[in-house]
Amino acid sequence: MKIYLKPSAVILFIALLLLSCRSDSQDNPRAYVEGKVISATVDYNKFLLKISSENTVVAKTMLASDGNFKLSGPIGKNGFDIVSTEKIKTFSTDKTGLQISSDGFKIRVPAGITYIKFNEIVLEK
Repeated sequence: MKIYLKPSAVILFIALLLLSCRSDSQDNPRAYVEGKVISATVDYNKFLLKISSENTVVAKTMLASDGNFKLSGPIGKNGFDIVSTEKIKTFSTDKTGLQISSDGFKIRVPAGITYIKFNEIVLEK
């Protein structure tokens, strides 16, 4: 059994497939977060960092033995949170507008920021 396809139909199908796979669109923002966590008492086997967007965890990771981490995940248009299992005392980065939540477990990242490199995130003891 032979199937014959028109070349124009095949080209249209391939074009639609390629257009639907675009990840650089503003309609599909993605967060990239990396840095180092500093604490004398952190248990690397239990500590987690997460990216939360619109009340959904979109990425999570444990720390490397030196405290370094990398996270990436899809986010909504209203910014995202970096959520810690330990209280955050301070942090340093070159981005502005980030804030620690009142309970100390989240760093709120405003809309428009998708890449953050933390020089350090210091946890409370």
